[in-house]
Amino acid sequence: MPSSSLAINFPPLQTHTYQHPHTHTLIFLHGRGDKVPSFLTALSAWESSTALTLRTAFPTFRLVFPQAPLRPVAAAAAKGERLEWNQWFDVWNTNDFSDNEELQAEGLRESVSGIRAMINEEAEMLGGRYDRILVAGISMGGATLIHTLFNLEKPIGAFLGFCCRCPFSGSKKTLEQMRAVLGLPGTPQGNEVLRKTPILLEHCIDDPLVRIESGRNLREVLLNFGAERLEWKEYGTGGHWFKAPDGMDDVISFVQNVLEVVDSGSGKDVDMDI
Repeated sequence: MPSSSLAINFPPLQTHTYQHPHTHTLIFLHGRGDKVPSFLTALSAWESSTALTLRTAFPTFRLVFPQAPLRPVAAAAAKGERLEWNQWFDVWNTNDFSDNEELQAEGLRESVSGIRAMINEEAEMLGGRYDRILVAGISMGGATLIHTLFNLEKPIGAFLGFCCRCPFSGSKKTLEQMRAVLGLPGTPQGNEVLRKTPILLEHCIDDPLVRIESGRNLREVLLNFGAERLEWKEYGTGGHWFKAPDGMDDVISFVQNVLEVVDSGSGKDVDMDI
């Protein structure tokens, strides 16, 4: 069984709530090939119908943005090319994610281990309150967090997934078999985390990269594994990105409902980078 030393020590870009008490933490993972600075720039333009962003909607949240490491692209190497991407795990064929799927396990194992450690650290800062930890990810970042959710020992405050899929879901694995793909130490038993963690999935029907069918499959996988608090949002257009303003409206409503956030959306400016 792989040891915990395989975990990546990510250098996260962290933003703090200086003008408000720290009540919750949101860990947000970018997609394949992206970097945190460019991701933050793009994310800052994602607004609700009332012009709220994440920082103005949730001013007491500490926002943490890990950076995916550079990894060699195996498909390029097979052609004699040298190519590296910032990616949580490698993918052989983006037109068919199941092609050489076993290639994805190594990076997932390392990334999930690192994110689990980060969640534990953030929860400790909040007095052990795992229910005040939220995770969010887009595309490959969301796919990484799905497997993180499978391998957590305690429920968390919420999971937010945007245009993402579930690696290794094509062969109808059970939850136990899905965990065995990574073989992480400290693997939990049962499905308490999935039953108790609120989940929001958002996907655009015209997504050209992670097809809507993959998003719908992810929804079914989570429901079959016991998810009881899952909301699914489909949008007609928007491509492989966050839907605006509808998507942000739905995020704000979802988070307010599941965490009972008081006075969110005040619009007061805070000293953050997003």
